[in-house]
Amino acid sequence: MLVFPWINYDLSASVAGVVEKDDIREFAGDGYADAPHFPSKFANDRGQLLRIHLYTTKDLVSLAGKKNLRIRVEWHFCDEPEQEVNLGGWRAFVDGMETSWVDKQPMSAAPDHRDRFVYDAILYVRGWFVNDKNGDVKGWFNLEREPRDVCVQVWLTTKMGGYRTNVARIPREEIAAALRGPVFRSAVPPPPSERG
Repeated sequence: MLVFPWINYDLSASVAGVVEKDDIREFAGDGYADAPHFPSKFANDRGQLLRIHLYTTKDLVSLAGKKNLRIRVEWHFCDEPEQEVNLGGWRAFVDGMETSWVDKQPMSAAPDHRDRFVYDAILYVRGWFVNDKNGDVKGWFNLEREPRDVCVQVWLTTKMGGYRTNVARIPREEIAAALRGPVFRSAVPPPPSERG
């Protein structure tokens, strides 16, 4: 049995906003944005996913590079921690580069104005639950229609084990607010009598 000791890096998470394919290309790179069937099967009807910012007080990317660890983002619904669900991408990104490949290209995250290290991750709007017994699809979720609290954790892994951070919660209210977004109204031209 593999052991994954905790590392207390005070992981926190927040919704950075909704993103479409071109937005994803900017912070995750072409390879991720152009993957087959992505993001359509995980997006809402407008082709949007959620960009999540993950924050730690120490640089997980630098740690992973020194110890030859892989960085993996793990998601679950907070009220069903044991239920396997296809809820978000397992990759994390820093400055348009995938952090899971740090051993091949040394890199580190940059601290923000509050001295926290920031990583990008992608939370799906739609997806499915997995049957624990046979791996088949057990049911579906849609965070736009039914927002739920989402929990996220970062695992730093090797073939023989690794480390895991604390679990961070993303409140359903934050998810719902991001998916509602601003309301845009099309400009209606004034009637001919009022035009200058």
